[in-house]
Amino acid sequence: MPTDRVVVAAQQALPRTEAAVSSGRHTSGDSGSSLVEVMVAIALIGTVMAAAAPFLVKSLAVSNQQRGAQVAIQIANDALERVRALAPLSLLTGRGRTAVEAQWNQARLTAPDTLVAHLDDMQAAWDTNVANASGRDAPLPTEPHGIAVNGSDFAQHWYVGLCWQAKAVSGHPLGDCGPTSGPVPFFRVLVAVTWQQQECPANGCVYVASTLVNKGTDPVFDTKRPAPTVTDPAAQFGYVDSAASLQILSSGGRLPLTWTATGLPPGLSMASTGLITGTPSTVGTYSVKVTVTDRDSRTDDATFAWTIVEDLVLTSPGDQTSWIGTAVSLSVPRTGGRLPLVWSATGLPAGLTINASTGVISGTPTTFQTLTTTVTVSDAGTPARTASVTFGWRVNPVQIDAIAPMNVTQDANATGLTPTARYGQPPYSWQATGLPTGLAINPSTGAVTGKYADGTRYLTTFTVTDSTGAVATMTVVVNVAAKTPADVQVTAPSPDSPNQSTAVDATPSLTTAGADGGGGNPRYVWTAAGLPPGLTVETDGAITGRPTTKGVYVVTLTVTAHNGKAANLMFTWTVT
Repeated sequence: MPTDRVVVAAQQALPRTEAAVSSGRHTSGDSGSSLVEVMVAIALIGTVMAAAAPFLVKSLAVSNQQRGAQVAIQIANDALERVRALAPLSLLTGRGRTAVEAQWNQARLTAPDTLVAHLDDMQAAWDTNVANASGRDAPLPTEPHGIAVNGSDFAQHWYVGLCWQAKAVSGHPLGDCGPTSGPVPFFRVLVAVTWQQQECPANGCVYVASTLVNKGTDPVFDTKRPAPTVTDPAAQFGYVDSAASLQILSSGGRLPLTWTATGLPPGLSMASTGLITGTPSTVGTYSVKVTVTDRDSRTDDATFAWTIVEDLVLTSPGDQTSWIGTAVSLSVPRTGGRLPLVWSATGLPAGLTINASTGVISGTPTTFQTLTTTVTVSDAGTPARTASVTFGWRVNPVQIDAIAPMNVTQDANATGLTPTARYGQPPYSWQATGLPTGLAINPSTGAVTGKYADGTRYLTTFTVTDSTGAVATMTVVVNVAAKTPADVQVTAPSPDSPNQSTAVDATPSLTTAGADGGGGNPRYVWTAAGLPPGLTVETDGAITGRPTTKGVYVVTLTVTAHNGKAANLMFTWTVT
């Protein structure tokens, strides 16, 4: 049977404290403490506090060192379990002579004296059936195995050698297993765990444990270990293109254990040790089944869901413009992330708030402001993913009252089209684009005057600027019907629903047509302004080409009859 021997060094010093208590009475003439007595008392208190500081610092350092040592002990026990799982003759498997000698020489040069002293108690041993340089992939590798725990890096080292004991003699104590050849050979496996922390010596801290393994064949006992049982890892979550790692655990079973898995998300794989690693590549929810098989071919399995989502990303909604007294509702575009989400925002205009669950910003601005707004969202991942966007937000103190779509007749006076501004600081300056032909706007008062000269449909946009520089815009649809049969109208696209939508590089399906009291006239001449890049209009009204650039364009189609009468149709053309 193997014999374990763990080497641990510890030193503890307990301070001895003494307290002296004196008592006395003031004389009848005493009425309190003098200034000198007070100063002496303060000096004594300061001295005591200063003296206690090193003990506090030392206690913190010792506590930190003890935490590192506790982790090292656990890692060393894990390394010893690997040794116990191997047959005695397998301890040297894969450990070539050159690799072993290099490992031992390196330890003698750089390792702490504690480790070197243990190496001196045995002779190096190696596998004579492998290449001299082998050792990296041995069951007990010749190179250190790194483990990260709580932000600290630890390394496991295995040193395998031979030692001998004298034969047991009745009445005499059993001697130590030493490096000198003797009648009873043993394998000695030395496990060293090294790590660095502030309290370590220059060449690092080391925890050393060793075990003796009988070089002969161990007797076989029927341990009747229970069948292996997989510990359910519960539902898992991950992100596309983010590395994942999950160790599946089990209890029971006879070593060695072998693991397999089916249904893993693309990009993940399972090692025979039960460790799942990789980088997920595809979004989805996958049903994963893991199976463990022990030495006696007994198996157990567990099935769990593994959900892969896109990484959490926010898209800026762009700079925002709002007006005092006008309700706002804004959602920041989001993709990916594990639900539920938690939203927050800084730099919102007064009167606006963000819904922590939905991310919708709503409310009614109350103050003229120009702000930098940051919206942040966090998901339910472990650890949580966070994304944020920053954009400008201006609350204008001026706005234009909306005007409902207008239906008028050619040659009618421009009544009801004059815009009204509010909340701003007069005087105002007015501009208008897309006014029906025959109309004009007064830049000082905003009054629209004139008579509607040509049909058919106009998108009139008013812009007002107040004395502070605040700007507001408003667009109104004006439909101008023919007054007489001789008046020209655009009949296609339909004035009731003229807006167009076309994909980039797609051929548009728009057909144009005009009419007057005499029906279609082959002498119509067509022109257009504001067409998406890549499109042109022929004089016969045919729209040719393919759009090349995404965007929303305001288009004006104009048809002119042989008698000089004309009609305009304004609409929006969206290229996706």
